[in-house]
Amino acid sequence: MIKKWFLPTLLIIVLFISFFIYNKYHVAPHIKFNTLNLVDLNNQPINLELYKGKKLLICFSASWCPNCIEELDELKSIKSTELADVDVIVISDESIDKINEFQLKRGLPFTFFKMNASFSSIGINSIPTSYIINKKFEVMQENIGYLNWRDPSTCQHLKKLME
Repeated sequence: MIKKWFLPTLLIIVLFISFFIYNKYHVAPHIKFNTLNLVDLNNQPINLELYKGKKLLICFSASWCPNCIEELDELKSIKSTELADVDVIVISDESIDKINEFQLKRGLPFTFFKMNASFSSIGINSIPTSYIINKKFEVMQENIGYLNWRDPSTCQHLKKLME
């Protein structure tokens, strides 16, 4: 009798665990950006709603993350051309000193903010995690993992979503 139910039960458990892992690490959480506890690099509180009316790319990133570094370097290379009209905001949960050092060392021309909580407290369990936000401050696309911004079709598609 036990053998008869073992395989179906095991299959259900494996499917449940697979769904949980996929959902946790491959589905970006829905975030209320106006409620995030953020400060600028001078430790002054900031509300992202100040950016309403602008095309936004918000990247949750860290200085130790190889995929984050690669993506930010790609964004840097196209910021003055393809993304000239887009505000790129990088949010980190690292210390302000670490964020400052990272931004200066890599020469990144983006706005950096420190989140005063861990990424996991808002459901971000994998980085980079990016949000494409239109001028109405609506999230048009969420992405977990590296985005190839050098691919012209990807860049054009994502910019079109920001309108």
